[in-house]
Amino acid sequence: MILTGVAVAEDSNVDVSCFHCHSKQVKEFDKSVHFNHILCTDCHGGDKKLSGSVVSLDVMTRNFTGSPSQENLTTFCSKCHPQVTADYEKSIHWKKIQEGRKESASCTDCHGIHNILSSKNQDSPTHLDRSSLMCAGCHENETKMQALYYGIQTDRFDTYKKSYHYKSYMSGGKVLATCSDCHENHDTKSEDDPESAINPANLPTTCGQSDCHPGAKNVYVYGGKVHEGKSVSLFFIDVKTLVTYFYIIMILFELSFTFGLIFLGISSNFRILRRKNHE
Repeated sequence: MILTGVAVAEDSNVDVSCFHCHSKQVKEFDKSVHFNHILCTDCHGGDKKLSGSVVSLDVMTRNFTGSPSQENLTTFCSKCHPQVTADYEKSIHWKKIQEGRKESASCTDCHGIHNILSSKNQDSPTHLDRSSLMCAGCHENETKMQALYYGIQTDRFDTYKKSYHYKSYMSGGKVLATCSDCHENHDTKSEDDPESAINPANLPTTCGQSDCHPGAKNVYVYGGKVHEGKSVSLFFIDVKTLVTYFYIIMILFELSFTFGLIFLGISSNFRILRRKNHE
């Protein structure tokens, strides 16, 4: 059996490089897009000259760095993905990490660690059909978005689901616009950033992409936001919906009551006239 370029002997007593102690991680890595392209030592350090049936400790004797930290993760990723990393380091996510916000999204938060799959793979969290769920993992988290003072409204996925972009997909159509189509992939920026794709001044260009609404970039884009106001739930009931139906019921009741009084008034007048006629 071959795992990450290391021959694994059938004898279980033989200690073989990383697989001996990290069999789960190695098996995940063997299914990833990185398999046959990089080795464990490319990210974790160690002696690359040692391979085959060796004692694991020997691999870690030289230049072993362990798990990359969130702050230096881009240093490793940039070795193979320089442009993507450069884009990411312009993003709001990286900016927050630099400010010490450990909960902000790094490369591994979106792509995974050892089991990184191509975005074309349907099992990948970055696949078009699943990417919005991936973003929702953080952006629907009250602790991350509110308690940690980002000031970002949660229920972003819930409000996105009310948009035409999502409803078209759920009704059997193709995936239209997902989070990354509007907010960019790696260089996601805040709305108030002049370079942000969702900055009001840049919306015509964002919406007017060739595979979205070509021609929109030549007009002034105006209208309601894709993400409606924050949903509020009470005992698993959407409070906005509850309030809406409450007012509808109250309006119908008021109209019924008013028309009922008018009807009773007219009926009373007829009865009074009849009595007078009989007299």
